[in-house]
Amino acid sequence: MSSPHYSDVSSPYVQKEEDFLDKNLIPTIKSYKNMEFLNSYAGRMIRILCEFEEPQQRLQRHFIRSTVLFFGSARSMTQGEYDSTMRGLQSKLAAATEENAKVSIQNELTRLEKTQWMCKWVDLVENLAKMVAEFARKEREIINCSFKYIPDYFRLPPEENSESLDDLHKRFGDLVVTTGGGPGFMEAANRGAASVPGAVTMGMGISLPFEKGLNPHVTEGLAFEFHYFFTRKFWMMYSCRAIVVAPGGFGTLDEIFELLTLKQTKKIPSLPVVLLCKQFWKTVVNWQALADYGVISQDEIDSLLFTDSADEAIEHIKEFYRRFANDSTSLA
Repeated sequence: MSSPHYSDVSSPYVQKEEDFLDKNLIPTIKSYKNMEFLNSYAGRMIRILCEFEEPQQRLQRHFIRSTVLFFGSARSMTQGEYDSTMRGLQSKLAAATEENAKVSIQNELTRLEKTQWMCKWVDLVENLAKMVAEFARKEREIINCSFKYIPDYFRLPPEENSESLDDLHKRFGDLVVTTGGGPGFMEAANRGAASVPGAVTMGMGISLPFEKGLNPHVTEGLAFEFHYFFTRKFWMMYSCRAIVVAPGGFGTLDEIFELLTLKQTKKIPSLPVVLLCKQFWKTVVNWQALADYGVISQDEIDSLLFTDSADEAIEHIKEFYRRFANDSTSLA
């Protein structure tokens, strides 16, 4: 029975070029070139497979072994962006003549004013991302000592399998600053990492009606756009070896709690977790209550770093890797 969601095509094979001249032949197209099918409900599993395989191939080509994830609100702005947006809205309000337009613009101004407090944190995130990228470039030996394995998504060509593990270690990109590729705190992190000579930075975006694409600081070749949230999360978290979380809304909360669940259940290796802006995180989430009610352990709360300092955050991440470098165990 044919699917109601796309038109049937008689044959899965495409005509040879010279056959197009013969009007007695029925036009055909190969199944994997049938865009109507690939974009249909029936093609969902193929699309999902593509969102798993294609990022895997790209990560392999770029030798990305581990990342530091930066999460945070897309609504945050630098002080300059905030001031410019404020002036623009005030000008629109002054020029508005219809009452409905005035109300709409005033609502935008009110929402904007609520975000001003985040401006200083944008600068801190940019600075911290730069510190992470510098650490990854300058302390490769410490980081390599923490990784005594090759990620399973590296399917190396036979001629490269003969390389020693030490030689392969030198080619890997570690602690690559990675974001959701959007504006706000994400753009600040990509911008900070991109300012470090020789560093690369990755963006794993998602197609959303209110976002226009990835920010311009993502390294060429490391800009991904996903359709499915779960494939995006898989690749964001699979190679994550540290996480920095700036203030954010539903998306940020979803990402941090899923990652903490993976950490708790040991589905991912142990990693440092940094939450920037103590007042925000201790107001929005009652972490201690979770432990007091017995639904998580006190150790899980104590393992999180709540900080207002980029210096304290980078030292926490560095100390984590120094400890593993001096330990007989390794990250896996």
